[in-house]
Amino acid sequence: MSFKADQRVKFKGMEKPATIISGPHPTHGADRWLIRKADETVSLVKAAELTPILSRRDLVAKAICEGTTYTRWDSATAMTRIRYLRAADGVLAALATADDDANPAPLAAGDRIRILRSGLEWATVNRGDVLTVMSVDDIDFRTNAPSAPLGSQWTFALNGEGKGWERA
Repeated sequence: MSFKADQRVKFKGMEKPATIISGPHPTHGADRWLIRKADETVSLVKAAELTPILSRRDLVAKAICEGTTYTRWDSATAMTRIRYLRAADGVLAALATADDDANPAPLAAGDRIRILRSGLEWATVNRGDVLTVMSVDDIDFRTNAPSAPLGSQWTFALNGEGKGWERA
């Protein structure tokens, strides 16, 4: 296995990553690498005691490769790695889209909400009413009030999403 200077690696038996200083240095039995551990001590260690720290993309590609074939990621050919890295890109893109759906944008003026409880926060609203957000503050927001006099607005708490109102 080959490493580069300043590459961060996992050193066997240590929680925090180490950094490659130089190497390989030929010694009796096995080549060794000079590393700086997280506690700032320097050691000369065997390559077998070091593992490269994989990026998220590499971790996903490795999991797909090893989970669907009998090929180990460490011994995969360049073409095999490219194929599984492309698959990893697709998985990560799908997860990013799922995260966007799970964490919608903050409520903003112009958004529409649906009332889930009649009389929510003492407003003259019924379950199922759809209202338009007029303005949003730090803890509450105002909507149009169709059943009230012209220009009236209802005020609801932002933390009531899913309990008293939902996005429409």
